Parts: sequence; C-alpha cells; structure tokens
Amino acid sequence: MEAHLSLSLPDQSVLLLHPPRGRPFTSVNRDVVTAAAEIAELVMHGRAELTRTVFGNVKVGPVDPTPIGVEALDRPLSALVNRSGRDAKPFSFRSWLSERSWAFEEHRSSLQQRSYLRHEPDKVLGFLPYDRYRPHEATRQPLVDEILRLADGERSPDDRLALLVAIAYPSSLHRQFVTSWSQSSRLKHIAKGQELEGAVSAAVAATGAAIGAAVGGEGDDGDDGGGGD
Repeated sequence: MEAHLSLSLPDQSVLLLHPPRGRPFTSVNRDVVTAAAEIAELVMHGRAELTRTVFGNVKVGPVDPTPIGVEALDRPLSALVNRSGRDAKPFSFRSWLSERSWAFEEHRSSLQQRSYLRHEPDKVLGFLPYDRYRPHEATRQPLVDEILRLADGERSPDDRLALLVAIAYPSSLHRQFVTSWSQSSRLKHIAKGQELEGAVSAAVAATGAAIGAAVGGEGDDGDDGGGGD
C-alpha cells in the first residue's frame, strides 16, 4: 500500500496543511479541518454518525464505543462518547469542532514522531523564533496528485477521498492545489454529495454533505481556482 493511503483522514489533512516550506496555510482553519477529519474517520470505522435536523443543523453522535486500537483515533472516539453522555445523545457538530481545538497539534505531533513531518526551528529576522514542519513529500505529493486527478475527472471518488474533499473544499484547503475553475467546480459537486452515486457508501455520501455544511457554512461556494499562502 502506498504510504499516503495508510494514513488516517486527520493525518492526511494535517499533512496537506503543510506545504513544502513547512509553515501551515494561514488561510485555512487548521483546527476545524483536523477535528472534522477525526469524525470523518470515525464514520468510516462505523463509530460515529452525522445527522442533519429539519432546520439544517448538523449533529454528531457515537454509534459504537468499541476502541479501534489506534491511539490517535481512540482519543477522539473516547471524547465523543463522553461528550454525548450516558444516552449517547447527538450534539452540535459545530461544538465538537470548537471543543477539539487541540486536534491539529495532536496529529502533527504524531506525524512528526513517525517521520512524516520534520521539525525545523527557524527565526524571522534572525531573532524571532518560529517552527517549520516540513512534510515528507514522497507521501504528501501523491495525496495532492490524487485530489487533482479527481478534480480533473481522471478517477472516481471512493469513501476516503470523498470525505477528504468534503473537508478540503468548504475549508478552502483545496485552493492550495487546484489551478482552474473546472477543477474547483468538480470538487464542489463532490463535497456537496453530488456525482457520488455508486462510488461511495450511502453513509459516506450523507456524511460528506453534512460535514461540508458545518465546516464551510451553507452558501459558501468558493469557486475560484488555486493560490497558496
């Protein structure tokens, strides 16, 4: 299996958030992206579910509290189970996104420990310290290429890639990679749950649309092409 395919959705999202120069994109809310990716991964494992109320609000709740056996995923699963209470009552997905504000740092640390990110302390003007986390490009670039192939219509989505786009498009992370309106337009349709019939599971199709509504907000089209920080 290619290295990027062995990574979880939050790991993939954090890796995408770091361009080769090592500073995460400032135009993307990295905490929201990572926390949304955690739930997307739990959905794929059958541990969580997203639902939309008649008023369009998105709620999240646990389906199965059984640990997955991966520490980086069992932490958010445990937090989800505890947050939903004894009755496993669904609660606001937006509140989950705000409460998991440390998710990005957790997954970045995990990627660093596994050598997918390389920490390089640096200084601005020679005296103001800051941190670079350079991504392992042999892992990150194939993931970018996969998104671009999907945007160009050269491949069909699967569950993992559909959920990744459902997070990347409304958060504007996709703008760091796509270069044309047509690419952005195709990703928009996928993020909204369109063009997915027969390609992904029904649960993933519904989850992607719900994630997109919560991460980016209804009506935020963001149809222009690429451009990085």
